[in-house]
Amino acid sequence: MGAMATDGKAPIRALHFVTRAVSVDEIKGRVDLAASVGYNLLVLALSDGVAFRHFPGQVRSDAWSVDELKSLVAHARARGLMVVPEIKFLTHQEKFFQDAHPRLMYNAFTPDPRLAEVQALQKAYLDEVIEALRPHAIHIGHDEVAGASGRSVKELLQQGQAPLPADLFAYSVSVLHGELSDRGIELWMWGDMLMAPEEFPGMEKAYFHGTIPGYGKALRDRLPRGIVICDWRYVDKGREFPTVSVLRKEGFRVLGSTWKRTETTRNFAAYAAAHGAQGMIATTWFHVQRKEWDVVDRIIRESGAIFAEHFPDQKN
Repeated sequence: MGAMATDGKAPIRALHFVTRAVSVDEIKGRVDLAASVGYNLLVLALSDGVAFRHFPGQVRSDAWSVDELKSLVAHARARGLMVVPEIKFLTHQEKFFQDAHPRLMYNAFTPDPRLAEVQALQKAYLDEVIEALRPHAIHIGHDEVAGASGRSVKELLQQGQAPLPADLFAYSVSVLHGELSDRGIELWMWGDMLMAPEEFPGMEKAYFHGTIPGYGKALRDRLPRGIVICDWRYVDKGREFPTVSVLRKEGFRVLGSTWKRTETTRNFAAYAAAHGAQGMIATTWFHVQRKEWDVVDRIIRESGAIFAEHFPDQKN
């Protein structure tokens, strides 16, 4: 049983990797596996593991060269996978702005998107990535704003600092959306800051980070409808995922995103397909850097089979 993407685009069956502390050949091997089980897109999270000239932080000593990254992208495309780079432009800045440019930060964890120098550094890096990869879409991250969840809540309080206001989050998305739409490039982003737990009482609460004033639905209402929301659900035990339905009704395109819990992947893919999602993303996160290839390969095989069942290629 499957569903056609409601916007006329082919269904997406994507695999997500973080490109740091791993060899190009190790990822190429997983790309081959992914191609064999039906994936058609690769999301590459670019961090300090690729030595772009305009990377605003300090790259790793074992960073790939840009040519090595290009060889991986060519390898993926030759096997039928499109490639979308993910760039953490606002959150999770440990390797991007945080250590290298402390004076450009709004708080200890988040750069100030209003600053001309922040925008200039981001644009220089973005230009270089686009020139190298020529992607049809770019994932801008924007998940887990510091102060919304986890240890960062306590750390900001200890420093007497406030989380990034929703106005500045929306401003950041607007600036990046303008940069990308002018070039005909889609903007993808994570959706956790756009939803609050009280709006979806029957779902796992851990992934709803829109709890800061102005976030959640109020923030959703301010965003361009042309963006793609990547809705991540990693350990939910239910069968209903109304986040997809709500986002679709509000005019967003949606990709469901899963991790390693098979039941969650199966249930979420089924719901997403039945409620108008464009496809799914399987994430592997730190398991790649830990060389836990048994876990990674299981995710690729199991998720690939589930995605292919619910999001098959459209037949003429």
